[in-house]
Amino acid sequence: MEKAVFLELTEKIIKSKGFGRSTTYANLLRFLVRCSLDEDAPKETIIAAEVFGKPDFDPSESTLIRVYVYKLREKLRKYYATEGSSDPYRLRIPKGSYGIVFEKAENQSGLLRLVQKKAVRLGLFGGILACLVLLAWFQLGRGEDGSLRESTWSDLVNNGFPTAVFLGDLFIYLEEDSLAGMSRTIRDPDINGLSDFASFRRDDRREGVQTTALSYGLLIRGSLQWIKDLTRLFDAAGHFFTIRTISRFNPKELHDQNFVVVGMLKTLGLFKDYFKYSRFAYDEEGEALILEGKDGAERQVFSPSGDPDGYHTDYGFMAKFPGPNQNTVYLFGGLWDTGATQSLKNFTDAALRQSIEAEIAARLGGVPAYFEVLFEVSGIDRTELSTQLIHVFPLEEPASFWVDPGGDSLNR
Repeated sequence: MEKAVFLELTEKIIKSKGFGRSTTYANLLRFLVRCSLDEDAPKETIIAAEVFGKPDFDPSESTLIRVYVYKLREKLRKYYATEGSSDPYRLRIPKGSYGIVFEKAENQSGLLRLVQKKAVRLGLFGGILACLVLLAWFQLGRGEDGSLRESTWSDLVNNGFPTAVFLGDLFIYLEEDSLAGMSRTIRDPDINGLSDFASFRRDDRREGVQTTALSYGLLIRGSLQWIKDLTRLFDAAGHFFTIRTISRFNPKELHDQNFVVVGMLKTLGLFKDYFKYSRFAYDEEGEALILEGKDGAERQVFSPSGDPDGYHTDYGFMAKFPGPNQNTVYLFGGLWDTGATQSLKNFTDAALRQSIEAEIAARLGGVPAYFEVLFEVSGIDRTELSTQLIHVFPLEEPASFWVDPGGDSLNR
């Protein structure tokens, strides 16, 4: 076949309804097709440089290309299951490769041939029954991600970006005492990131003691529940995602993915800067969220109370706001881990999510594209018992998050 035929087919796929409007996926598919037509299967570094503008890309430090190609395979699969089912030729990206394989399509899909065989063996009624089963199968397939498409999570399946989950981990460092001949790993609650650690080192005057930041952090117990809840939600929708910790977050990634960020507020790294633009102020030292009164309303301070290992009250926070490149950020946090766990559960549990979304719609006249919510959470031994929505605010100009008052970009 002539190259022009496959280039024309590529454009047809890109313009299809199911492919979406992402220029990144369109450019990626065009690039892979052209390379493959020239019999040159590109490497990750070449794709990163030519399609994503990242000449210094290191595959050992980022899964960006693998995630995008995985999602592109899914887009092609869905296209040929729907709009492209009658195309005479098909494009396929074999697993473990970035080259495109051009295949001549069979006249009929395996499922359709199966239905026809059933019709012959069972008669007309059996054929009709098989057709109904097939229709139901397709409807179920299309409805797999309905829980995402028709909810707060809709951006994850509609905007064409891959999804990365980042877990807030606690900062730890290595201390080596040459005088005592001792080496130990330390978790200091007053040191929650590299900037805190740098300040600590400047003020540390101890003789013979050398401190070093570690390349990993300490995950809290609630992390297991967060991974479980998100995996169950995304797997049910066939939605691929990666999981990493905030300590491994590189701000250069802000343009490339949707983000689901979960953790105690003090562990959220750069994303704590969100509170500079929120209706709430975050007092890290006082371990509180503060809502300044407006139009005569009193100032409100929300701070945990009680024993975290016994009965206690915590506050959970959720915000959905746009990233710097038409991607989306979902922020789930708590002052303690109880609030973080419940804020996420409110949107991963179908019944809770529907209830919360209904309450948001009742208060705001609909669920806005971007918003922030504060929950009061009761719990025992860091396990949530009940939750109540306290405040919800729409975010009218959330994109300002990515530019500080001095005009500098936060995604530097």
